Amino acid sequence: MTFTVLAVCAANVCRSPLMAVGLEHSLAAHGLGADVVVLSAGAVATTDAGVCPEVERLTRARGLPWLALGRHRSTPLTDELVDRADLVVTADRGLRSEVLKRGRPGSTGRTFTLREAAELADPASARVRGHTVDDQLRSLVAQMNHTRGFIDLPGVERVTSRALPWRRLDVHKHDVPDAHDEPRAPHGVVCRLVVPAAERLATSLARGVMASLP
Repeated sequence: MTFTVLAVCAANVCRSPLMAVGLEHSLAAHGLGADVVVLSAGAVATTDAGVCPEVERLTRARGLPWLALGRHRSTPLTDELVDRADLVVTADRGLRSEVLKRGRPGSTGRTFTLREAAELADPASARVRGHTVDDQLRSLVAQMNHTRGFIDLPGVERVTSRALPWRRLDVHKHDVPDAHDEPRAPHGVVCRLVVPAAERLATSLARGVMASLP
């Protein structure tokens, strides 16, 4: 078996493909590339749309595997994808609610926003149990869910846009704003929030596996 992560945004052409590529890149760097499958989908996505060109350009500039984004085609979110996922990470709290509204069995305990998951996985990584990588990662997700509400997570932060340095965008610490819906949140801000969160989450997943080794 393999552990499956599902990244979810709205149209599956911008934030969730970037989340997926960032996670895949970091997991592979930590030696978990063969143990974890990362998928992405969109809550209101059409089928077979290409990735946003601006995100592709920014991933190339950051040294991420932009060729994978070039091959990306959008996928609508389905109940089957939610059921298959061991961990669902959404771009924002509204999308997290959209996943949970589907009422899929067990989805509440394994659905987080990306930035929420990155915060919760760090302390949870020290309490992982299991004999296989799959079991260990599922144990980590369970610990993340158990500590939800008991760890004081930051609220709102003020993000500076490099493209518009005189502007300040208030962003909830759980969210990545949609550059296609929020004109004050250019793609550079999306990248600056997604990439470190994906790296931090992947690092914590790897740490959890290492911590549970005998």
